[in-house]
Amino acid sequence: MKPQSLLLKSHVLKNQILKNWIVATPIISLLFIASQASADSSVKFYGELDSYLSSNQPSGSDDTKSTTGIQSNGLTTSYVGVSGSHELEGGLTVIGSLEAFLQPSEGEIGRFDGDMMFARAANFGLKGDFGQVTFGRNASLYFLSSIIYNPFGDSFTFSPMVLMGYGGGGVYGDSGWSDSIIYTTPTSGGFTTSVQYAFGEKAGDSSTNKMAANTFYKAGDFGLTAAVQKISGTQTGATGLGADDSQTDALIGISYALGETTLYAQYQMMSDDKVSGDIDRDTWVLSASIAAGKGAVYLGVGFTDTSTDSGDYDRTIYTVMYNLPLSKKLDLYAGYTSDSPDGVEQDGQTLGLGGRFRF
Repeated sequence: MKPQSLLLKSHVLKNQILKNWIVATPIISLLFIASQASADSSVKFYGELDSYLSSNQPSGSDDTKSTTGIQSNGLTTSYVGVSGSHELEGGLTVIGSLEAFLQPSEGEIGRFDGDMMFARAANFGLKGDFGQVTFGRNASLYFLSSIIYNPFGDSFTFSPMVLMGYGGGGVYGDSGWSDSIIYTTPTSGGFTTSVQYAFGEKAGDSSTNKMAANTFYKAGDFGLTAAVQKISGTQTGATGLGADDSQTDALIGISYALGETTLYAQYQMMSDDKVSGDIDRDTWVLSASIAAGKGAVYLGVGFTDTSTDSGDYDRTIYTVMYNLPLSKKLDLYAGYTSDSPDGVEQDGQTLGLGGRFRF
């Protein structure tokens, strides 16, 4: 082998080792921080890993190819995190968290190539009798209301609600907001309400921002959530919106428990105010978690009606899944999702068999 080739291979190897070390260092730091605590402070390390065997046929033309293999994040987006708290005088507590998404099947950090290190959370704040306030990268309030009132949670593979919102359904703004502040009220009369603002931080343009609010209500077997958000202008996490565009979203979700079975209903309205033409979407999702044997059957069906200046079109998604908890930390699942948008030659189909481990 030529000396130049040896030098090139050595250079590539060194760069790869350096890249892996740079990526791993923050995670190693989380483990070290989590091992340190004092009497008036607490730190905990936690996470969740999800991988599944998938057979996926995307919707599209007849010649669209299917894929089969081990994939990450079927029912939950995997992550690791560390959170801490420190008690102050006057009943105040300092809180903070760092959380990084993972792709376990590839051993990669992030939800996708190029994702930020702590995309799930990177914030700190205060809590007390007044409620709670946090600064930094926070979960989107609208996203939280989207995922809680259906049995599929934050699944970008199987949840009709997530797929019809964040998974190519048209919602802008990402599931986490950088440069944001959240204030959450104390729970009163069963209600807990939060408001969120994210600064666009674009020089010379104060309109590139994000605003949201949500509320949760719980009374016995009945639960309710409502959320609104407005995304304005071009910014990180809002790809597809022009400088003079905006989107307003609203949703409501309810749940009712009947013994070990829980029924859910969600409605979502999305309205795009765009220079290229307005777009309105209405989405309805019905779902249920039905006790069956030692586990539960999850059922979900969603329908979106989209109206544009050039015409209307529909999209229907349904999912059936069986979830089997083996312990409080580990569960297995098998699910099937059908995605039927208007105007395609072939519907999308996903079959998955996987598991989740929490720690």
